[in-house]
Amino acid sequence: MALGRLYGIGVGPGDPELLTRKAYRILQEVEVIFTPQGKKGRESQALTIIKELITENTTVIPLDLPMTQDQAILEKAWQEGASQIYKVLQTKDCAFVTIGDSLLYSTYGYLLQALQKKDKNIVIESVPGITSFSAAASRLNVTLAEGKEPLVIIPALGETEELRTYIESFPNLVLLKAASSFDEIYKILEDEGRLSSSYFISRCGMAEEHIEKDLSKLQGKKLDYLSLLLVKKEAKA
Repeated sequence: MALGRLYGIGVGPGDPELLTRKAYRILQEVEVIFTPQGKKGRESQALTIIKELITENTTVIPLDLPMTQDQAILEKAWQEGASQIYKVLQTKDCAFVTIGDSLLYSTYGYLLQALQKKDKNIVIESVPGITSFSAAASRLNVTLAEGKEPLVIIPALGETEELRTYIESFPNLVLLKAASSFDEIYKILEDEGRLSSSYFISRCGMAEEHIEKDLSKLQGKKLDYLSLLLVKKEAKA
């Protein structure tokens, strides 16, 4: 018997209306949907976005995919998650949902690789989703890049001096996961004269969305993990 098909679906940044038509259709058709397990047993954000599509005939299976830097723990979780998905694929199609785009800084990418190693005959279809920074730019009515300008997208989890090099070198940046190092980033932006052309947004498209154009108001505060900064060229005089 042929294996089922896995759909890796990016469900967008938070607003259910930003779910693509293709994702909407597939999620109505599949009987089993895998989601990342939310923190402390809470519902995952990806599941919240698609909640209205869940029916009594839908089986939702949370996968334990811990947020840790321990590579051994991560590898074990990816392998176990892939095994759970593979078991379902023996009899039916299923989907794995993730916030944003399915193949940009997503756990789905690791599950995809683990499944491909497990069985090269697995049919996997990745469905793109709207990214948090595309949605943020739209909410702010700010262009991400123009003409021949480069756009740099990086997780703001590296060394401070590494971030400084990027900020010094490029006109347009998206700094993802900016909460933990916000105060250090603020100092760099201040040194580079780019505070007035930088924008903070957390939980974009969600009920708790927070947009801040005056970054000084955020100094020293505990910020949401789902936060990003759009950094533009220096404001024109």
